[in-house]
Amino acid sequence: MSLDATTRSRLVGLFVDEAQETVTSLESLAERMSGGPEPEALAQFGRAAHGLKGAASALGFEDLAGILHDLEALTLRLEGDGPGRRADGHSRLRRAVGLLAGGIAEMSASGRDGFPGPVVAALRETLGAAPAPANGPAAPHGAGVQRTEAHGGPLAGEAVVERLSVPADEVDDALRLAASLARGVAMLEERLGGDGAAAQAQGLGEVARRLEASIAALRLLPAGMAFSGLEGEAEQLASRLGRQVRLEIQGRAVRADRRTLQAARGLVRHLLRNALDHGVEPPEERLQAGKPRAGRLTLKVETAESVLRVAFEDDGRGFDVPAIRRELERRSGAPGAVAALSDAEVLQRFASEGGSTRESASQISGRGLGLSAVAAAARASGGSLEVVTRRGKGSSVSFSLPLDVYAVETLSVRCGGRLFGIPLSAVERSVCLGAAAGAVHQGPTGRTLAIGEGIVPLAGLAEVLGVAGAEERFAVVVRGAEGTVALGVEEAGAVAGVVPATVPGLAQNDALVTGLARLADGSVLQILDPRHLVAAFRADRPRRAATRPAPAAPPPAPARALEVVLAEDSPATREVLRVLLEQHGLRVRLAADGDEALARIGERVPDVLVTDINMPRLDGLSLTRRLRDEAATARLPVILLTSQDDARTRAAGAAAGADAYLVKSRFDASLLLETLGRIGLGGRR
Repeated sequence: MSLDATTRSRLVGLFVDEAQETVTSLESLAERMSGGPEPEALAQFGRAAHGLKGAASALGFEDLAGILHDLEALTLRLEGDGPGRRADGHSRLRRAVGLLAGGIAEMSASGRDGFPGPVVAALRETLGAAPAPANGPAAPHGAGVQRTEAHGGPLAGEAVVERLSVPADEVDDALRLAASLARGVAMLEERLGGDGAAAQAQGLGEVARRLEASIAALRLLPAGMAFSGLEGEAEQLASRLGRQVRLEIQGRAVRADRRTLQAARGLVRHLLRNALDHGVEPPEERLQAGKPRAGRLTLKVETAESVLRVAFEDDGRGFDVPAIRRELERRSGAPGAVAALSDAEVLQRFASEGGSTRESASQISGRGLGLSAVAAAARASGGSLEVVTRRGKGSSVSFSLPLDVYAVETLSVRCGGRLFGIPLSAVERSVCLGAAAGAVHQGPTGRTLAIGEGIVPLAGLAEVLGVAGAEERFAVVVRGAEGTVALGVEEAGAVAGVVPATVPGLAQNDALVTGLARLADGSVLQILDPRHLVAAFRADRPRRAATRPAPAAPPPAPARALEVVLAEDSPATREVLRVLLEQHGLRVRLAADGDEALARIGERVPDVLVTDINMPRLDGLSLTRRLRDEAATARLPVILLTSQDDARTRAAGAAAGADAYLVKSRFDASLLLETLGRIGLGGRR
C-alpha cells in the first residue's frame, strides 16, 4: 500500500489511538478472567484481538499482526483446557497483554512507524511462538521511516508530521465548559437588557459561542479522512488472495466525532476481510459467472437521527444460507431447531453468534469472529446491524453507531414563532408560495403543489408538528424514506453548518426534534428528522382531507406562567429541557448543580423545582432534603428527573421529600405538564 508520508503518519496515529483503547479493554478482560473461567470475557477478548490484528495487518505491521493472531489462538485454546493448563494460559495471556500495552505506549511516545522489535521478541517467547526467520520477508511498507538516531529523533531528510494527542474525555470536558460559558453569557445578556454593558456582553457572547463551536469541531473528522487508505488496503489484501477489487467510498464529506468514525473504521476492516476471503470470487470464477474480473465493494457513510450509518456491500457470492442453517443446527444439538427461522433471522443469529462454515481458519478473516465482532460492537453501543444477501449476487452488511458529535448542513425555517432546521441533504428546493399561487391546488385528499412536471402533497409544518402556526409564505420540499412532500412555513432562512447537541430519549419525543444547535446570534435551532417528518405527514394526511383546516389560534396568554428552576449538570440536556419547557409556556431559570439551584431559589422561590439526581457538589436528593428543612421552601413542589429507573432510587426520592419522579428516557413536556396538574399546579398556568 503506497501512501505519502503525511497520509501514512495520520493513519498510524489513528491506529495507535485505536490500539491504546483496545489494549485497555484487553487488560480489563484479562483481569476479569484471572479469577476463573469467563466464557463471555474470553469471547470479547478474542474479538478485540481479532479487530486489532486486522488494523495492524492493513498498515503492514505483520510482526504485530502475527502476535495478535497467536494471542487470538491462545484464547480459543483456553476454552477447552483443563484447570491447570488454563491457569498457565491465563498467566501467559496477562503477561502478553502487559507487553503489548508497553509496545503500543512506546509507539505513541516516540511517534515511530512500527511496533518495537524487542517487544515482538518478548511476546513471541511469552506466547510460545517461533521467532521470525532472519531472512524472512521484506520489511512492510513504512519500514524506511522507522529508523531513528541514537537519541530517538528522525533521520535527516525524513518527513516529520507533528501530531498532538489529546484524550477525548478532555476535549469533552472542554466542550461542556464552553457550552456552560456560552449559556451563562446568554443569561447575562438577558439580564443586562438595555444596560450600557449589554454591547460588551454581546461581544463576549459571540466569543463564547465561537469557542464552543471550535472545541466541538476538534471532535469532528470528515469520513473521507477517517476511511482514507481503505482502497489501498482492499487492493493489498485482494492481491494476497489472488483477487481483484475496486472499493468505492460514498459520503466522504460526512463529518462526525473521531471516536465514532474510528470505531466504524475498525468494524469496516472486519467486513472488508470477510468480503475478500468469503464473498468476492477469483477473477476466473467471476468471468464464468458473467461478472467483471474485479469485484465491486461499496462503502456508504451517512449520519441521521444522531447515529452514524455505515453500509458495506459487495457483488460476490453472497452468504450460503443453507450452509449457515446446517451450522447453526449442528451447534444447537436439536434437529429442526432453526427450520422455522426465516433467512433474515438465520443471518442475524449467525452474525450475533459468530462462527464459520469453513473447516479451517485463515489469517485474513479468522474463525468467523469478524461479523460477530461487528454485531457485538454495534449492539454494545446501542446501535444495530442488518445483513442482506442474494446468493450469487452479493451481500450488504449495515451497522449503526450512536454519535457523540456530528455536523449537519441545515436549512433554517420559522414556524409558529420557533426556529427549526431541516437537514439540507433531504431538501430538494424551497418555493415562494406567493409567486407560485397557481401551483397550489385543493383536491379530495388535501392540498398539492405542482413543481415542474411533478405534483407533491402540501401541508403546513405547523399542522405536522401539532403547533400553532401563522401565514405560510414558503414551502420546503423534503425527501424522506416514504416519498417527497412540501411543507408550508412562515419563513425559509439561510443554510448553516451546525453541530447539534443530542439527548436521546428527550428530544425525539417533542415535535420530531433530534437535536438542538445554537446559531451565531444565540438563537436555538431545533433539528428535525426528515424521515420521521415525512412519515408523520403521510400518517396524518387523511385527517386533512377535503378541506384545509384553519390555522389554530394561538392560546390566550396566561395571567402568569409557572416559573421553574431546572437543575441539571449536563449542558446539552439542560438546553433541551429548557427549550421544551419554554415552548409549553413555562418560565425557566437554570442551575448547573444543587448549590446553584439553592442560590436561584434563594433569589426568588419558584413555583416548582425540576432537578436531576446525580450532580456535582450537591446532588438532587440532598438538595431536596435541604429545601424541606427550610420553612420558606418546605412545601416547594420538587420533581426528580433522572435516568435511574429502579425501586431503590425511587424510594430514596420519596424519603427525601420529592413530590414526583420522572425518568428521562420516557420524558416529554406533556408528561411534565400532566405531573404538574397532579401535584396541584396545572390550574395556575
